[in-house]
Amino acid sequence: SEVMPPGPAWSAKYGIRQLHLGIYSIAFGVITEILYIPCIIGLRRDMKTDCFKIMFWLGLLDMTAIISNSVMYGVTLLKGDVFCSNPAMAIAVGMTGYGIWFSASACCIVLGLNRLCIILDFPHLFSSTKTNIYVCV
Repeated sequence: SEVMPPGPAWSAKYGIRQLHLGIYSIAFGVITEILYIPCIIGLRRDMKTDCFKIMFWLGLLDMTAIISNSVMYGVTLLKGDVFCSNPAMAIAVGMTGYGIWFSASACCIVLGLNRLCIILDFPHLFSSTKTNIYVCV
């Protein structure tokens, strides 16, 4: 950073713009987001059961992950960014993607436990209030 400070000069010198892959990544992310909307609306209408509450939150997490991991990644491919050209954005997108992945994994575990408790006839472990706490924590 003493020779060349972080900024657009890094993209000009070391970055490679990948037009085809960037367009594909953005198009895939946008199409997936559009297809996710009716699914989320359908899950929102049937939020009476605990299973659908958990799947609704999992869907919202997935939509956020698609924005971070597909759309924003496509933008960086189009611009030819490297880490040093925009470190704040690289860190924000990376941390968001990682955090959402971790949250979605935890949500999948809660969903699996919910289904297991229903099969084993322990429905009292997942009441409405407890499910909201499990998902939010």
